[in-house]
Amino acid sequence: MGHVPMTQFTYPACRRAAVLSDFGEADKLSIRELPMPTFRSDEMLVRVKATSVNPIEWKMRRGLGLPKPVWRLLIGRPMILGIDFSGTVAAVGSDVIGYQVGDDVMGAFRLWGADAEYVVVRLRSRHTAVALKPPAVSYAEAGAVSFAGLLAFAGMSTHGKLATTANARVLVIGASGGVGHLAIQIAKHAMGAAFAVGVCSSKNEQFVRQCGADEVIAYDRTPIESMLGEYPEWKGSFDLIFDAVGLDMLWTVLSPRLLSRAGRFIAAAAPQLPDGRAGEELGINAGLATLVRFALRRLGGRYRFVNGMVDDVFADRAYSSLVQWIAEGKVVTKLTASYPLDQLAEAHRASETGRTVGKISVVIP
Repeated sequence: MGHVPMTQFTYPACRRAAVLSDFGEADKLSIRELPMPTFRSDEMLVRVKATSVNPIEWKMRRGLGLPKPVWRLLIGRPMILGIDFSGTVAAVGSDVIGYQVGDDVMGAFRLWGADAEYVVVRLRSRHTAVALKPPAVSYAEAGAVSFAGLLAFAGMSTHGKLATTANARVLVIGASGGVGHLAIQIAKHAMGAAFAVGVCSSKNEQFVRQCGADEVIAYDRTPIESMLGEYPEWKGSFDLIFDAVGLDMLWTVLSPRLLSRAGRFIAAAAPQLPDGRAGEELGINAGLATLVRFALRRLGGRYRFVNGMVDDVFADRAYSSLVQWIAEGKVVTKLTASYPLDQLAEAHRASETGRTVGKISVVIP
């Protein structure tokens, strides 16, 4: 397919974008003027109104998980990060069906490219999720939910199999975070889990209950390793444990004692290794090797690692279900902070603290 001239609307000659000059700290991000991108006949141009920061983005920025030359090759030049987006269709290719100029849309790229005023969105691609934005949902909310929501959907449905589990009992680790707070809502409000427990800090307990948790374990009051001492009736009772933060203690000690005979452990974050470092810090191979070792040694495949880089989390069915739940109010994005694109570096620093509740929004006026 050839490139389509951008003749369908009046557009500026350049677009502003946050560009990563090199791997490292957040100050490697800066706002630059770049040429307006061209698009093919099966693509559309979207004027982005909001995006967000997901932990995988600052890990990419720091060059974690893969050798830096590989990241450079994958991202290309200029290096523009950003996964989630919401905005308005500015132009469409001749083969685009279902969208027209002026439509409000939301979506996510598998890895990067959304931290810009204008982005090119390819339809019917396994690397992109896109849908019409529900009218009642703000650009900021819509621009922060897609990637985290798809990971939560994969944990609860694709791998967690809640739809086929009667009276399901679910435990969500990191229940106040970007992925975790959506997972609790999907489990309780969208998929009808009978009992959901969220693990978070005591200051976020009320928030997690508002998301739908029936019980909350505050890890700063009840250490996770002593959970069974406090709740002996939970032994062997959970159909699904979903770990959004990567806790080695659960992998090595607790999960086999908490899971039911057919229960599953799904992780959306690389597990912390014995010396306390997260899997990404030692490279993705080290993290995956840890997962494979436990999967083979412990429960023969009941451990799963949901990785947005390689998993099929962008399936059309998954995203259409997620957007429907958002439109129905069953899944609501909690925004803990909002930054303009000019302050994207500050948004990255806030996410890196690991203490944010819900999601961080980045608006592009």
